Amino acid sequence: SIGSDPTAALLKYAEDRDMASKLSVISMGQGQGPKAAKLIEQGIESGGWVLLQNCHLAASWMPTLEKIYEGIKPETCEPDFRLWVTSMPSKAFPLSILQNGVKMTNEPPSGVRANLKRSLGLDPIS
Repeated sequence: SIGSDPTAALLKYAEDRDMASKLSVISMGQGQGPKAAKLIEQGIESGGWVLLQNCHLAASWMPTLEKIYEGIKPETCEPDFRLWVTSMPSKAFPLSILQNGVKMTNEPPSGVRANLKRSLGLDPIS
């Protein structure tokens, strides 16, 4: 949802799992598709984590992401590899990823006080 970015929570989770140094983050948008594909390829080979942020901004690249996703096989990638994606609701987002992936929602708390408390409690992104 608007105003709720799960990146800080993922960065903390990666740190807790000793994966922070193996997490690659890319904000999707015009021209970022080939860079994202390369990061995914490297993550598959090395067991790294890849975060594709704002996939709704790369609607034309979503069919390519779907092909890459469907080509990922457990027997051909390092077991620590994880592909994380963030997106606003979008008709362009691949259904196969939605159906087969683990989904999380990040809803902001209701009310000004709860929202401010949550915002102040988040670790800043360095």
